Amino acid sequence: MTSDNCVFNKCTPEEEGLSSRRIIDFLAEIDKYNINLHSLLMFRHNKIIFEGYWKPFNRNTLHRMFSVVKSFVSAGIGVLVGKGDIELDRPVIDYFPEYDCGEIDELVRQATVRDLLTMRSPHEKTAFKQILGNDYVKSFFSLKAKKVPGTAFSYDTSATHTLCALIEKITGNSLIDFLRKEFLADLGFSKDAYVLKDPLGRSLGGSGLMARPLDIGIFAHVFLNGGALWGKYSDRQVIPKDYAEAAVSKQVDTFVKGEIKEEKQGYGFKFWRISNNGYMCYGIGGQLAVILPDFDFVMVVTADTLEMKNGVERIFEIFWECVFPYFSKKSLPNDEKSFYRLNEISNSLCIKPLVFSDNEIMKENIADRIFNVEENEFGIKDLMVSIDNDNRGGKISFKSRKGKFELLFGFGRQVSGVFPFYKYKYIASGAFISANVLIIKCHIIDEEIGTVYFQFDITQNGGGVLLTKKNVGLGFDEFNRIYILKQ
Repeated sequence: MTSDNCVFNKCTPEEEGLSSRRIIDFLAEIDKYNINLHSLLMFRHNKIIFEGYWKPFNRNTLHRMFSVVKSFVSAGIGVLVGKGDIELDRPVIDYFPEYDCGEIDELVRQATVRDLLTMRSPHEKTAFKQILGNDYVKSFFSLKAKKVPGTAFSYDTSATHTLCALIEKITGNSLIDFLRKEFLADLGFSKDAYVLKDPLGRSLGGSGLMARPLDIGIFAHVFLNGGALWGKYSDRQVIPKDYAEAAVSKQVDTFVKGEIKEEKQGYGFKFWRISNNGYMCYGIGGQLAVILPDFDFVMVVTADTLEMKNGVERIFEIFWECVFPYFSKKSLPNDEKSFYRLNEISNSLCIKPLVFSDNEIMKENIADRIFNVEENEFGIKDLMVSIDNDNRGGKISFKSRKGKFELLFGFGRQVSGVFPFYKYKYIASGAFISANVLIIKCHIIDEEIGTVYFQFDITQNGGGVLLTKKNVGLGFDEFNRIYILKQ
């Protein structure tokens, strides 16, 4: 059958040469290591063989894809190269004469489109994080070079942002709108997907994509097919074949700079090379499109591994062990029992709440008591934890310079809401882990992805501390320190 508004048919894994049991094993290992996946999609031979979402995420949820968008910038450059609007070996400054004030560092002046595509820009780090201001493109051209462009790999997000700005300057469209007009719309790419903007309204081409996991699968298949479309659009070569092939081929070595094995295999035009002749679109926190052309296979993952140092590495290790060795060139016999079990698991996937432990002593220590908070730079005071009469959840509340803070959480279940001050959607759960300690874990699931922890450690005399910890990219600074509580 065909999925709604989708260019892919769905079938059993066995029909496309992979046992359902292997995907079950993969999911079991993910669960065993407490890897916080949000979605998992597997495609083979242009068909969906598995699709699963961890509630509250679902097929239509837009997810922050972070640096996966860099590959979209590469696609945009490829389209414009094919139209003759961009030359890979032309200096980037030629396209931005408005920034050529005569004081540009000579090495920055020499940097070409190709240099920026391959992360061989003249900058060692992201320029707009070093030169603060509203114009991120200006910061790229204003920062003094650290190295000769076209040499060693250095991960410079401002280089990709500048290329994205170039696409938008030439086309007069946002990055996503341009790619929609060229080919994404025909493939069922979400109409709601968007890219966050920088202070001047340019798309954050280095990190800002909000899209469905299925959208990433659609995009990945364009490169799997050598820059061409498929199905009823199979006669359309939307990205020049030689560019598409170069984009996913090794253009620069990453062995020294790569932090995990799959980051050490090389880099193309905004695509990472990986083991087994593969390549990937790759965003922080476990946003992945893994493409294995030798097996006509794509795997899309969205996740939050920000608090798990080796999370992405572990995902790959599990995949290489549980799935990769078992691809067959032929269809496998039907395995209705395993396929039924796989569907059961898929339907039950969710972000698990903290384990609940009923502890009346702790409830007496903390519930409905106002704590004085030692003076702090955020002005947080009058902190209280309320616990529902039925013990199904509670609420943290306090006052601060930003206003009143209230956050709901559940016991043995997730409670959803909008995180105060930052206005991001969240889910949260809590657990008493001892007679004196209550922990609340809050998952941010919006334009930011991450976790915020609250740990209340209350002494018998009514005092104690609130330990907070954030694993979120930007903001939430008041939730990354210890507060002393007094009765």
